[in-house]
Amino acid sequence: MVADDKAGWTVVAGATAAVVGQFGPSLGQWVAARRERHERQGRAVAGVLVADLPASVAWLLHPQAAVIRFFGRGWVLRGLETWCADPDASPVRLVVGSGGVGKTRLAQHFATGLAGWTWWPVAPQGEARVAQLVADGAAAARLLLVVDYAETRDPASLAALLCTAQRAEGVRVLLLARTAGLWWSTLSAAYPEQAHLVDALTMPANVIELPARVEERAPSEIVADAVAQFAAHLRYAPPAEFTPQAYDADTPVLRLHAEALVAVLGGPRGGGRYDVLAEVIGHEARYWRGCARRARLVAADDATSRDAALRQVVGIAALLGADDDGQAAGLVRRAPLLGEDTPAPVVEAFVRWLRNLYPSAGSGGALGTLQPDLLAEGLAVAVLRDCAPAEQTAVFSGLSRAQAVRALTVLGRACVHQPDAVKVIEIALSADVPVMTEAVLQVGTRFPGRFAARVATLLMTAAVDPEWARVWAERVPYPSLELGQVAMALTTKVLIDLPPTTPPQERAVWLGGHALRLAETGRRAEALTASNEAVNLHRELTATNRDTYLPNLATSVNNHALRLAETGHPTEALTASNEAVNLHRELTATNRDTYLPDLATSVNNHALRLAETGHPTEALTASNEAVNLHRELTATNRDTYLPDLAMSVNNHAVRLAETGRHAEALTASNEAVDLYRELAATNRDAYLPNLAMSVNNHAVRLAETGRHAEALTASNEAVDLYRELAATNRDAYLPNLATSVNNHAVRLAETGRHAEALTASNEAVDLYRELAATNRDAYLPNLATSVNNHALRLAKTGHPTEALTAIEEAINLRRELAATNRDAHLPSLAKSLRNVGVVGLAVGVVSDHVVAMTTEGVQYLEELAATEPEAFAALRDTAVSILAELQRVFGKQSVAAASDDAPPGTSA
Repeated sequence: MVADDKAGWTVVAGATAAVVGQFGPSLGQWVAARRERHERQGRAVAGVLVADLPASVAWLLHPQAAVIRFFGRGWVLRGLETWCADPDASPVRLVVGSGGVGKTRLAQHFATGLAGWTWWPVAPQGEARVAQLVADGAAAARLLLVVDYAETRDPASLAALLCTAQRAEGVRVLLLARTAGLWWSTLSAAYPEQAHLVDALTMPANVIELPARVEERAPSEIVADAVAQFAAHLRYAPPAEFTPQAYDADTPVLRLHAEALVAVLGGPRGGGRYDVLAEVIGHEARYWRGCARRARLVAADDATSRDAALRQVVGIAALLGADDDGQAAGLVRRAPLLGEDTPAPVVEAFVRWLRNLYPSAGSGGALGTLQPDLLAEGLAVAVLRDCAPAEQTAVFSGLSRAQAVRALTVLGRACVHQPDAVKVIEIALSADVPVMTEAVLQVGTRFPGRFAARVATLLMTAAVDPEWARVWAERVPYPSLELGQVAMALTTKVLIDLPPTTPPQERAVWLGGHALRLAETGRRAEALTASNEAVNLHRELTATNRDTYLPNLATSVNNHALRLAETGHPTEALTASNEAVNLHRELTATNRDTYLPDLATSVNNHALRLAETGHPTEALTASNEAVNLHRELTATNRDTYLPDLAMSVNNHAVRLAETGRHAEALTASNEAVDLYRELAATNRDAYLPNLAMSVNNHAVRLAETGRHAEALTASNEAVDLYRELAATNRDAYLPNLATSVNNHAVRLAETGRHAEALTASNEAVDLYRELAATNRDAYLPNLATSVNNHALRLAKTGHPTEALTAIEEAINLRRELAATNRDAHLPSLAKSLRNVGVVGLAVGVVSDHVVAMTTEGVQYLEELAATEPEAFAALRDTAVSILAELQRVFGKQSVAAASDDAPPGTSA
């Protein structure tokens, strides 16, 4: 029984499921009994009848072959059954697990046993057709769609299929993938038509992690059971003496089954430790050789070279794949033992041989390749490892983008269990930089830290077509944690290759984009230079045609203010942001719908600049306006403007705290964290930095309102997130990591964990010294803060000399800052002067010098409280109390010194 466009077993599976639904218990018992009789008979005649020589040994490990009875995974199966039975459940589930843990077998076992349901395994490139069938009502009343290798599917087509399932009645989609990484969280970006719906379907709650360990069965027990079942299936006598290798409890079940299969087939070829998958490949080579002999395929003059050539072709096919006979012929010619000069008839014979080896999983002319995946990955890496560097380069040269994507996918997966894959990746990326760059932009987020940085480095020196660079630079999403370095390399190439005759408006646009990418990757000084040049060009253009070029000038000035702030020029940044706001107000007055988003962004940024230069009240007014504008925009288009609303709410929380409105600040920061969690759940690559920032700020807000335990939890999360970010791009995220570590030290101290607090504050100081050494203007305020806090930690842990030295350094740094901008840095200087008293009391060193500096701090705080009582009155009162205690202790010391008749010039 075969239907159009479906393999026979697909339809049979659906029909069987329906039958089992009607006669489940009796039929199931009959099938189990029949299988047991078959295995019993096999064991009885083993060694008496001629054994079955397996054709493809690898096929015996394939999920579809189902040679080994399914066992375990009861909790997963029950969860999936409940999911299908619940009409209100989300229609999507994603099962993730490393290669070889049994995801495909689990899905097939579940689908074939699901009573009353039809199931369709969706072939590669079949997502759109299946979605259309479901939308047209051509599917069964209750339909389960199984999508294996979900992370490799076209994102837009997969997202459309999920949305179709959501709208249909009685449809469930079971996705299988190795990880639920950035491909999953960014899926909505590929389908903007219904991004919000895709976000709802790809929530973490819809992910099921499948561990390698199968319940409580020991690896040795799994291997022993599989030995018996393979032997019965092949009518082999089980090995008389067999002791499997020692395996960890979390070893993927595929490796355990491979161990059993190798034992049944006669054991490993050599003694000692061995790679069981390589042993399976060794047996599989007999299958290749037999097929080649039947096809009268002569690869070389001697058997050794012939077998090596067959192995190369199968390995390269597993790596690259082929969509038609032309690409398949290309695979053959890439094998070093064959080469470009192989006669056409021989190539055609190899293509026919390849097509007969393994069935294709898809439709059309796609070539089937070795399975399961772990075998294919291991063979591909082994074949390339044995090739010379020039031969490796030839394998990766002239690929189609689809083949490059497949190659990087195979190699990226192989890195987990094949260390040699890392070296192969280096060769692959450098063989054809443009094609590999296109592939990295497609697969890079599936393998964070694996490809993007490497290809970005190669791009800087590669000779590429300028037009190609322009096209692909515009295709990189912004922002992108993983792909930002690639985008920066592309914009660099574009600017270098712009001809002298390039119109100034085009050059200005590319300079502005390049500045954004430089800043995104932490190269802030270079970003400032590019941004300044872009602004100057836009000013020249606006002077000639204001109506046409004013929007671009406003945007470039707004971005330039950010670059100035990032490089430690707060006063110039405030001037620029003020200009940007005025320009956007002018534009909004003429066309509110078009320019309101830009106005909201510029006002939000201006609030930051006002705060940085010591204007907290004006900053609060501006941030409140920004929040209101972004709420207005989000009400009309949530998907588009939610990130901007999150940012403005986060900033407003800081402004509220700076003006002493801590309860309101906590409410706002909590909203910002919730918004960023929602965004990061849908696109982690883009929004993880913002989530880390908001969590870090929220920890401060929690502490300000006395919720210290919750603050510590939040600050610990912020540090972890920034460590993750700094591990991927140290230049870009080291400042944020330093800030979060500094804040975490304060939180640890607040909860009585003083030794840990000292360790953290010491790390923060070291990080800020590193940053200030490269850009003193930008990081001197942060260094001063971290040294100030470190002094308090030292005092609390009994290091009096070091504590007094540190607080003196903090005061000197803040005096230097206040001398350049008194309004901005006087509050910090006042706090450090007050902290001299705190440290002095803590370590028992109360001198006239300590009293004098604390007195100076009180005077500054009284000055600040007179103009902004909400922000500084409480700090002033605390400082006054500290000063009073210092004067009391100092007075006692003076009396004691006088009665002891201390020598002149000494102190108690």
